[in-house]
Amino acid sequence: MAEVLFFQLLAPFASFGAIAVGERRETALHPAHSALAGLLAAALGMERSAPEIEAFAANLAFAIRTDKVGAPTADYHTAQTPPSRTGRDKGRGWHSRRDELSGERKTILSRRDYRSDCRFTVAATERDVSVPASSLAAIAQNLRQPLFTLYLGRKSCPLGAPPDPRIIDCGTLADGFTAYDAARAERPLFIGERLILDPIFVTQGLVSEAEITRRQSRRDQVTSRAAWRFDLRDELETPLPRTGVSP
Repeated sequence: MAEVLFFQLLAPFASFGAIAVGERRETALHPAHSALAGLLAAALGMERSAPEIEAFAANLAFAIRTDKVGAPTADYHTAQTPPSRTGRDKGRGWHSRRDELSGERKTILSRRDYRSDCRFTVAATERDVSVPASSLAAIAQNLRQPLFTLYLGRKSCPLGAPPDPRIIDCGTLADGFTAYDAARAERPLFIGERLILDPIFVTQGLVSEAEITRRQSRRDQVTSRAAWRFDLRDELETPLPRTGVSP
């Protein structure tokens, strides 16, 4: 490995979208590749409709360490909608929202899941250093002064602290995480802070096959941000030594 960008993500509430079917919107236990790429794109000021955003996301590889998984929290929503049209009215639209809600109304329920008080340390690297949009130096600078508001999953989930980005030249991911923790320990976020290193989730190619303990598929590889299309991606799990960092 060479230069790797490390940064922290923590928030009072976060939601990492999983496949949503029906009335429940579940959350994964850690951020998806698309969520991290989207957060960095937001820091750089990229619009979702920007044509270069798919190439930007594909050129990034991530390793995610869960420092605190957080507690599950659910939010219930109710909304009024018109009943489904049948018979002669089937397929006929409404002239206005007032027209739509002028007749009998129907109530629908939905549930959105969150993780409360969660924290992650993320390592990001470039697959192709010749792509200027994904320069680690530019990303680090914009994480310090983001052009768009950064949030973890939903706009109602702002970050609880600055990302504190640092570019570290390291031989392995383990060395990089250790160096980042040591630098962060010089300025602890909380009194009595002590970090415990858990297994990390990495993109294919960042670790050797011998280091992989588990492999799973996630549909979080952006293929079209405009059409909200995502492809399957292999996510790998590898352990790191459990060490502590003194405050």
